[in-house]
Amino acid sequence: MQLHFGPRALKDALISTNPALQELYAKAFSSTEKLFLSEAYNPQRTLFCTLLIRTAFDWLLSHPDAPEDFETFYHSMLTKKQSFCQKHIYLQPIGNKYIQNDLIEEPAGISLLDSLRSCLESFFLGLRVKCLPSVPVSSIRCCYRQSQDSDRAQLHADGILTFLKNNKPPDALCVLGLTLLDLYPCETWSFTFGKFLPGQVGVCSFARSLDSSFTSLNEAGLSKRRLWCKFGWLVSCHEICHLIGLGNCRWLQCIMQGALSLDEALLRPLEPCPVCLRKLQYVVGFKLIERYRVRYGPLSPLGAKGDWIFPGLPILKLRCIVLSPCIRLAVQFQEVF
Repeated sequence: MQLHFGPRALKDALISTNPALQELYAKAFSSTEKLFLSEAYNPQRTLFCTLLIRTAFDWLLSHPDAPEDFETFYHSMLTKKQSFCQKHIYLQPIGNKYIQNDLIEEPAGISLLDSLRSCLESFFLGLRVKCLPSVPVSSIRCCYRQSQDSDRAQLHADGILTFLKNNKPPDALCVLGLTLLDLYPCETWSFTFGKFLPGQVGVCSFARSLDSSFTSLNEAGLSKRRLWCKFGWLVSCHEICHLIGLGNCRWLQCIMQGALSLDEALLRPLEPCPVCLRKLQYVVGFKLIERYRVRYGPLSPLGAKGDWIFPGLPILKLRCIVLSPCIRLAVQFQEVF
């Protein structure tokens, strides 16, 4: 079942009906970038997909919140005291044997942490990502319990967040803890992929990526490391977007959708929808064209073939529409493709 909004609702969510925010939109983006973003409210869009509800247990049904448009986001940011003078995102591995030793690709020897850092620097273009030395779990005062659905131990996310907040570097925009230990946010939840304190610190877990069911979801035949990378990139980018002010998304298929299961998380794209992309650009300040060149160019951290990350997303079309200055009008876009 599809959950969709009409072209007018999507256009207003992206550009706003507020004249001041419309002017801000006009100044922030070039004509080519506006053409790309206008795909959000194009009824024949091919670059961005309508939301799908696949089961009765999907996140969209369990969280029937009103979607956040750019205008709501803009005004919420005015009330926050978060400073964006700091340009550093810090990654804090928790449990060095999990992050730095286990997740190594042979024979290249590239750790998941290095791959994740490159992905984040292209996603949040203009911000620098630094890795802190790993800390053992024993140095963090947090509660733990036995998992409700397996024999694994789970850490309470709040204790980790307190540790990260108390040890946040002074030049940090935010700090994201990374662990392959399972997390739970409260006693009534069986697990969580991540939790955060707005504007400060967050933590995400890759534990569920080690489940046997994880490999059974691998319809594309990806290597174990690529599956780990995809899941790690999805969860990390999602949590850091929360840390810099973005809420969950209900406009189009987007990395900022929530997820209640592993398969639901893996079905999210690794890119924001146009509404969330405008929010991200407002906070970070990158040029859209430059961001996509870095992410999908020859030296992209996503690899020469990005399609393994985006099932169903026409990467070639995305590259052409963003990178070709000659494609100026939607009519031309339809004629080319």
